[in-house]
Amino acid sequence: MYVHADASGRGIGRRLIQETIKRAREIEGLEQINLTVVASNSRAKNLYFSEGFKSFAMEERGLKMGETYYDEEQMALRLFKECVQQGAPADAKKRRG
Repeated sequence: MYVHADASGRGIGRRLIQETIKRAREIEGLEQINLTVVASNSRAKNLYFSEGFKSFAMEERGLKMGETYYDEEQMALRLFKECVQQGAPADAKKRRG
């Protein structure tokens, strides 16, 4: 997803990501959205953070444009409420004896 620089600052990117999240939540069985963003793109990263995405990895030199390399940050948004684990699974308890 990309918003041209001429359209920057008009809320288009926010509306696009919000609509994407809305539609993703309607897909049965879909648990999360993953995305990759150029690590130096603080505007985009702030948008994703504000919509609930969390960073989980960094790929150094993950993108090459011309002769320039860019680090890429990987982010994810879980589409469901996380369950709190209530102890170890039953088979794990058996193995511990």
